[in-house]
Amino acid sequence: MSDKCPNPIVDNWSNLLWSLGSTDIAKTNNAIQLPWLPMERHSQLHSYFSREEVKQQLINKLETHLIDSDQHKPTSRLGVYFERLWSFAFQFHPDYQLLHQNLPLRIEGRTLGELDFVVHHLPNNRCEHWEIAIKFYLALPGGYWVGPGLRDRLDIKLKRMAEHQLPIIQQLEVQPLLEALGLHIEQQWTLMPGRLFTPLQFHDHQFSNKKHAHQQDKSWWANLETFKSHLQENDIADQLWLHLPKKAWLAPMKWDEARGISFKQLAAELESTSIDKPLCAALVGRKGEISRGFIVPSNWLQRALETLPSQAP
Repeated sequence: MSDKCPNPIVDNWSNLLWSLGSTDIAKTNNAIQLPWLPMERHSQLHSYFSREEVKQQLINKLETHLIDSDQHKPTSRLGVYFERLWSFAFQFHPDYQLLHQNLPLRIEGRTLGELDFVVHHLPNNRCEHWEIAIKFYLALPGGYWVGPGLRDRLDIKLKRMAEHQLPIIQQLEVQPLLEALGLHIEQQWTLMPGRLFTPLQFHDHQFSNKKHAHQQDKSWWANLETFKSHLQENDIADQLWLHLPKKAWLAPMKWDEARGISFKQLAAELESTSIDKPLCAALVGRKGEISRGFIVPSNWLQRALETLPSQAP
Protein backbone atom coordinates (compact mmCIF):
# COMPACT_ATOMS: atom_id res chain seq x y z
CA MET A 1 0.00 0.00 0.00
CA SER A 2 1.14 3.54 -0.57
CA ASP A 3 1.88 6.30 1.91
CA LYS A 4 -1.80 7.27 1.71
CA CYS A 5 -2.29 4.64 4.40
CA PRO A 6 -0.06 5.73 7.32
CA ASN A 7 1.49 3.05 9.48
CA PRO A 8 -0.01 2.60 12.93
CA ILE A 9 2.25 3.58 15.80
CA VAL A 10 4.12 0.57 17.13
CA ASP A 11 3.30 -0.02 20.80
CA ASN A 12 6.51 -1.47 22.20
CA TRP A 13 5.09 -2.16 25.66
CA SER A 14 2.13 -4.08 24.22
CA ASN A 15 4.57 -6.01 22.04
CA LEU A 16 6.64 -6.82 25.14
CA LEU A 17 3.60 -8.21 26.96
CA TRP A 18 2.51 -10.15 23.87
CA SER A 19 5.99 -11.65 23.50
CA LEU A 20 6.13 -12.75 27.12
CA GLY A 21 2.63 -14.21 27.33
CA SER A 22 1.96 -15.78 23.94
CA THR A 23 1.79 -19.53 23.50
CA ASP A 24 4.10 -21.35 21.12
CA ILE A 25 2.68 -21.87 17.63
CA ALA A 26 4.38 -25.26 17.23
CA LYS A 27 3.73 -26.77 20.64
CA THR A 28 1.29 -29.34 19.26
CA ASN A 29 3.79 -30.72 16.74
CA ASN A 30 4.44 -34.22 18.07
CA ALA A 31 7.03 -35.21 15.48
CA ILE A 32 9.77 -33.13 17.11
CA GLN A 33 10.04 -32.87 20.86
CA LEU A 34 11.43 -29.62 22.21
CA PRO A 35 11.72 -28.25 25.78
CA TRP A 36 8.98 -25.63 25.49
CA LEU A 37 8.94 -23.01 28.22
CA PRO A 38 6.13 -23.91 30.67
CA MET A 39 3.12 -21.61 30.70
CA GLU A 40 3.74 -20.99 34.39
CA ARG A 41 7.01 -19.29 33.51
CA HIS A 42 5.30 -17.33 30.72
CA SER A 43 2.63 -16.20 33.18
CA GLN A 44 5.14 -15.10 35.81
CA LEU A 45 6.96 -12.92 33.30
CA HIS A 46 3.77 -11.52 31.79
CA SER A 47 2.14 -10.81 35.15
CA TYR A 48 5.11 -8.82 36.43
CA PHE A 49 5.32 -6.50 33.43
CA SER A 50 1.51 -6.19 33.33
CA ARG A 51 1.52 -4.35 36.64
CA GLU A 52 0.76 -0.68 36.13
CA GLU A 53 3.44 0.48 38.55
CA VAL A 54 6.05 -1.61 36.71
CA LYS A 55 4.96 -0.16 33.38
CA GLN A 56 5.20 3.40 34.68
CA GLN A 57 8.64 2.69 36.11
CA LEU A 58 10.07 0.94 33.06
CA ILE A 59 8.27 2.09 29.90
CA ASN A 60 10.75 4.89 29.22
CA LYS A 61 13.63 2.51 29.88
CA LEU A 62 12.21 0.12 27.29
CA GLU A 63 12.08 2.88 24.68
CA THR A 64 15.67 3.87 25.51
CA HIS A 65 16.77 0.24 25.36
CA LEU A 66 15.29 -0.22 21.89
CA ILE A 67 16.64 3.09 20.57
CA ASP A 68 20.14 2.42 21.92
CA SER A 69 20.11 -1.12 20.53
CA ASP A 70 19.09 0.12 17.10
CA GLN A 71 21.74 2.83 17.10
CA HIS A 72 24.38 0.28 18.04
CA LYS A 73 23.22 -2.25 15.45
CA PRO A 74 20.58 -0.93 13.02
CA THR A 75 18.34 -3.63 11.59
CA SER A 76 14.86 -4.10 10.19
CA ARG A 77 14.71 -7.78 11.15
CA LEU A 78 11.69 -8.64 13.25
CA GLY A 79 13.54 -11.47 14.98
CA VAL A 80 16.14 -9.03 16.31
CA TYR A 81 13.41 -6.70 17.62
CA PHE A 82 11.81 -9.71 19.34
CA GLU A 83 15.13 -10.67 20.96
CA ARG A 84 15.59 -7.11 22.21
CA LEU A 85 12.20 -7.24 23.91
CA TRP A 86 13.24 -10.43 25.68
CA SER A 87 16.65 -8.97 26.55
CA PHE A 88 14.85 -6.13 28.30
CA ALA A 89 12.63 -8.57 30.18
CA PHE A 90 15.61 -10.57 31.42
CA GLN A 91 17.38 -7.42 32.55
CA PHE A 92 14.46 -6.01 34.53
CA HIS A 93 12.53 -8.98 35.86
CA PRO A 94 13.64 -9.69 39.45
CA ASP A 95 13.79 -13.46 38.87
CA TYR A 96 16.43 -13.27 36.13
CA GLN A 97 20.03 -12.30 35.59
CA LEU A 98 21.05 -11.95 31.94
CA LEU A 99 24.47 -13.54 31.51
CA HIS A 100 24.90 -13.63 27.73
CA GLN A 101 22.93 -12.69 24.62
CA ASN A 102 23.81 -14.09 21.17
CA LEU A 103 26.81 -15.86 22.67
CA PRO A 104 29.08 -17.04 19.80
CA LEU A 105 30.78 -20.42 20.11
CA ARG A 106 34.05 -20.19 18.18
CA ILE A 107 37.05 -22.49 17.89
CA GLU A 108 40.17 -21.36 16.01
CA GLY A 109 38.19 -18.74 14.10
CA ARG A 110 35.44 -21.19 13.18
CA THR A 111 31.94 -20.40 14.47
CA LEU A 112 30.09 -23.53 15.57
CA GLY A 113 26.92 -21.72 16.52
CA GLU A 114 25.39 -19.14 18.81
CA LEU A 115 23.29 -19.28 21.96
CA ASP A 116 20.37 -16.85 21.93
CA PHE A 117 20.32 -16.30 25.69
CA VAL A 118 22.08 -17.65 28.75
CA VAL A 119 20.36 -16.55 31.94
CA HIS A 120 20.48 -17.26 35.65
CA HIS A 121 17.02 -18.11 36.94
CA LEU A 122 17.27 -17.00 40.55
CA PRO A 123 14.30 -18.85 42.11
CA ASN A 124 15.79 -22.26 41.29
CA ASN A 125 19.42 -21.07 41.07
CA ARG A 126 19.92 -22.58 37.62
CA CYS A 127 21.87 -21.51 34.57
CA GLU A 128 19.55 -21.75 31.57
CA HIS A 129 20.05 -21.68 27.80
CA TRP A 130 17.12 -20.24 25.86
CA GLU A 131 16.52 -20.48 22.10
CA ILE A 132 13.74 -18.16 20.98
CA ALA A 133 12.12 -17.28 17.67
CA ILE A 134 9.12 -15.34 16.47
CA LYS A 135 7.47 -16.84 13.41
CA PHE A 136 4.62 -16.07 11.04
CA TYR A 137 3.60 -18.88 8.71
CA LEU A 138 1.02 -19.32 5.97
CA ALA A 139 -0.67 -22.70 5.48
CA LEU A 140 -0.01 -24.72 2.32
CA PRO A 141 -1.35 -28.10 1.16
CA GLY A 142 0.20 -31.15 2.76
CA GLY A 143 0.40 -29.64 6.23
CA TYR A 144 3.29 -27.31 5.40
CA TRP A 145 3.69 -23.82 6.84
CA VAL A 146 5.89 -21.27 5.08
CA GLY A 147 6.93 -17.71 5.86
CA PRO A 148 5.39 -14.90 3.78
CA GLY A 149 8.79 -14.20 2.23
CA LEU A 150 9.24 -17.91 1.29
CA ARG A 151 12.61 -18.08 3.06
CA ASP A 152 11.42 -20.05 6.06
CA ARG A 153 9.40 -23.19 6.79
CA LEU A 154 8.09 -24.41 10.13
CA ASP A 155 9.21 -28.03 9.86
CA ILE A 156 12.75 -26.97 8.89
CA LYS A 157 12.97 -24.50 11.78
CA LEU A 158 11.82 -27.07 14.33
CA LYS A 159 14.31 -29.61 12.99
CA ARG A 160 17.17 -27.12 13.23
CA MET A 161 16.25 -26.27 16.80
CA ALA A 162 16.12 -29.94 17.78
CA GLU A 163 19.19 -31.13 15.88
CA HIS A 164 21.57 -28.16 16.06
CA GLN A 165 20.64 -25.17 18.21
CA LEU A 166 19.93 -27.12 21.39
CA PRO A 167 22.39 -30.07 21.18
CA ILE A 168 25.32 -27.77 20.42
CA ILE A 169 26.13 -27.29 24.11
CA GLN A 170 26.70 -31.06 24.38
CA GLN A 171 29.43 -31.13 21.74
CA LEU A 172 32.82 -32.10 23.18
CA GLU A 173 34.58 -29.13 21.62
CA VAL A 174 32.01 -26.72 23.05
CA GLN A 175 32.34 -27.85 26.65
CA PRO A 176 35.74 -26.14 27.24
CA LEU A 177 34.33 -22.89 25.81
CA LEU A 178 31.46 -22.89 28.29
CA GLU A 179 33.75 -23.87 31.17
CA ALA A 180 36.11 -20.99 30.31
CA LEU A 181 33.12 -18.64 30.70
CA GLY A 182 32.15 -20.24 33.98
CA LEU A 183 28.91 -21.58 32.55
CA HIS A 184 27.33 -24.81 33.70
CA ILE A 185 24.04 -24.96 31.80
CA GLU A 186 21.48 -27.04 33.71
CA GLN A 187 18.32 -26.32 31.72
CA GLN A 188 17.34 -25.48 28.16
CA TRP A 189 14.13 -23.83 26.98
CA THR A 190 12.65 -23.04 23.59
CA LEU A 191 9.84 -20.69 22.70
CA MET A 192 8.28 -19.73 19.38
CA PRO A 193 5.29 -17.41 19.52
CA GLY A 194 3.81 -16.01 16.34
CA ARG A 195 0.74 -16.47 14.17
CA LEU A 196 -0.50 -19.10 11.75
CA PHE A 197 -2.50 -17.93 8.73
CA THR A 198 -4.92 -20.17 6.82
CA PRO A 199 -6.39 -19.49 3.35
CA LEU A 200 -9.23 -16.97 3.48
CA GLN A 201 -11.64 -19.21 1.59
CA PHE A 202 -11.55 -21.62 4.54
CA HIS A 203 -12.93 -18.95 6.88
CA ASP A 204 -16.55 -17.98 7.41
CA HIS A 205 -16.40 -15.26 4.72
CA GLN A 206 -17.47 -12.70 7.30
CA PHE A 207 -14.71 -10.47 8.63
CA SER A 208 -17.24 -8.99 11.02
CA ASN A 209 -18.68 -12.22 12.43
CA LYS A 210 -19.28 -11.27 16.05
CA LYS A 211 -18.69 -14.83 17.21
CA HIS A 212 -15.04 -14.39 16.24
CA ALA A 213 -14.67 -10.71 17.03
CA HIS A 214 -12.29 -11.23 19.94
CA GLN A 215 -10.44 -14.32 18.76
CA GLN A 216 -6.81 -13.54 17.99
CA ASP A 217 -6.40 -16.70 15.92
CA LYS A 218 -8.69 -15.52 13.12
CA SER A 219 -5.74 -15.09 10.80
CA TRP A 220 -5.95 -15.56 7.04
CA TRP A 221 -4.05 -15.16 3.80
CA ALA A 222 -5.39 -14.48 0.32
CA ASN A 223 -4.38 -13.17 -3.07
CA LEU A 224 -5.72 -9.80 -4.12
CA GLU A 225 -8.66 -11.16 -6.13
CA THR A 226 -9.93 -13.35 -3.29
CA PHE A 227 -9.40 -10.62 -0.73
CA LYS A 228 -11.30 -8.00 -2.73
CA SER A 229 -14.23 -10.35 -3.30
CA HIS A 230 -14.56 -10.70 0.45
CA LEU A 231 -14.18 -6.98 1.00
CA GLN A 232 -17.14 -6.29 -1.27
CA GLU A 233 -19.33 -8.22 1.15
CA ASN A 234 -17.99 -6.51 4.26
CA ASP A 235 -18.23 -2.73 4.01
CA ILE A 236 -19.24 -2.09 7.60
CA ALA A 237 -19.30 1.10 9.66
CA ASP A 238 -17.07 1.43 12.73
CA GLN A 239 -14.41 -0.83 11.23
CA LEU A 240 -11.04 0.32 9.94
CA TRP A 241 -8.19 -1.34 8.09
CA LEU A 242 -4.60 -0.84 9.20
CA HIS A 243 -1.52 -1.66 7.13
CA LEU A 244 0.90 -3.27 9.57
CA PRO A 245 4.65 -2.70 9.39
CA LYS A 246 6.70 -5.61 10.72
CA LYS A 247 6.99 -4.34 14.29
CA ALA A 248 3.18 -4.19 14.42
CA TRP A 249 2.83 -7.89 13.59
CA LEU A 250 2.98 -8.85 17.28
CA ALA A 251 0.32 -7.50 19.64
CA PRO A 252 -3.33 -7.07 18.58
CA MET A 253 -4.13 -3.66 17.12
CA LYS A 254 -6.34 -1.03 18.74
CA TRP A 255 -8.74 1.43 17.14
CA ASP A 256 -6.70 4.16 15.44
CA GLU A 257 -8.96 6.54 13.55
CA ALA A 258 -6.05 8.72 12.42
CA ARG A 259 -4.27 5.86 10.71
CA GLY A 260 -7.05 3.49 9.73
CA ILE A 261 -8.81 3.53 6.38
CA SER A 262 -12.28 2.48 5.31
CA PHE A 263 -13.23 -0.34 3.00
CA LYS A 264 -13.64 2.07 0.09
CA GLN A 265 -10.23 3.65 0.72
CA LEU A 266 -8.62 0.23 0.98
CA ALA A 267 -10.27 -0.94 -2.23
CA ALA A 268 -8.94 2.15 -4.02
CA GLU A 269 -5.47 1.54 -2.60
CA LEU A 270 -5.46 -2.05 -3.80
CA GLU A 271 -6.69 -1.06 -7.25
CA SER A 272 -3.76 1.32 -7.69
CA THR A 273 -1.08 -0.80 -6.02
CA SER A 274 1.15 -3.38 -7.62
CA ILE A 275 1.58 -6.02 -4.95
CA ASP A 276 5.00 -7.63 -5.36
CA LYS A 277 5.36 -8.93 -1.79
CA PRO A 278 2.91 -9.97 0.95
CA LEU A 279 1.20 -7.14 2.82
CA CYS A 280 -0.06 -7.57 6.37
CA ALA A 281 -3.31 -5.81 7.27
CA ALA A 282 -5.61 -5.85 10.29
CA LEU A 283 -9.32 -5.09 10.58
CA VAL A 284 -10.06 -3.16 13.77
CA GLY A 285 -13.32 -2.22 15.44
CA ARG A 286 -14.10 0.02 18.38
CA LYS A 287 -13.49 -2.88 20.77
CA GLY A 288 -10.20 -3.92 19.20
CA GLU A 289 -8.80 -6.14 16.49
CA ILE A 290 -11.25 -8.35 14.60
CA SER A 291 -8.94 -10.19 12.22
CA ARG A 292 -5.68 -9.86 10.34
CA GLY A 293 -4.01 -11.44 7.37
CA PHE A 294 -1.57 -11.34 4.50
CA ILE A 295 -2.55 -10.16 1.02
CA VAL A 296 -0.12 -11.95 -1.28
CA PRO A 297 0.88 -11.48 -4.94
CA SER A 298 -1.01 -13.52 -7.53
CA ASN A 299 1.98 -15.81 -8.12
CA TRP A 300 2.77 -16.30 -4.43
CA LEU A 301 1.04 -19.69 -4.05
CA GLN A 302 2.79 -21.19 -7.06
CA ARG A 303 6.16 -19.93 -5.86
CA ALA A 304 5.42 -21.26 -2.36
CA LEU A 305 4.53 -24.71 -3.69
CA GLU A 306 7.82 -24.81 -5.59
CA THR A 307 9.71 -24.52 -2.29
CA LEU A 308 8.18 -27.74 -0.93
CA PRO A 309 9.68 -31.23 -1.23
CA SER A 310 8.83 -32.88 -4.53
CA GLN A 311 6.53 -35.42 -2.89
CA ALA A 312 4.32 -32.68 -1.44
CA PRO A 313 0.91 -32.20 -3.12
